[in-house]
Order: sequence, then structure tokens, then C-alpha cells
Amino acid sequence: DLWLANGRAANDAAARLAAAAGDRLVHPVEANEVFLRVTPDEAAALRAKGFDFYDWAAGEIRLVTAWDSPADAVGLLADAIRAL
Repeated sequence: DLWLANGRAANDAAARLAAAAGDRLVHPVEANEVFLRVTPDEAAALRAKGFDFYDWAAGEIRLVTAWDSPADAVGLLADAIRAL
């Protein structure tokens, strides 16, 4: 059942980010991808803090978590999203 544990870990990390995002969420989080509304300046601020993500649609970014996303790194990103 390792694949289930790995999937749960990635999905739980995404849920933590979604909880921090509030009304920035573009879509409900159902797996390990999180789509957020951000301005270009906000995206630049997150990148300046060392976070990496995909530019998606205009004014949107895509975050992807993995089975081995470190809890402390997810927490730091969640805090940075809350601070936007």
C-alpha cells in the first residue's frame, strides 16, 4: 500500500496549501495540484523567496506537490501564500 501512502502525502500537502490560499483558489483541490490567482508582483515575490511553480493562465499559477514534499517547506510556502 505504499502507493496509497505516497498519494495521501502529496494530497495532504496540497490541502495545506489550499487552506492557506483562501479565495485565491481557482479550482477545488482534489489531488496534488493547486491553482491560485496571483498578480505578477505576487508571483515574483514568491519566486524571490525561493519557491518554484508554473505560470498557468493569465493571473494564475500552478503548484504541484509530491509524495516527498518536506512538511517544513510546505509550511513555509503556505505562510508565504497567506502573507500575499
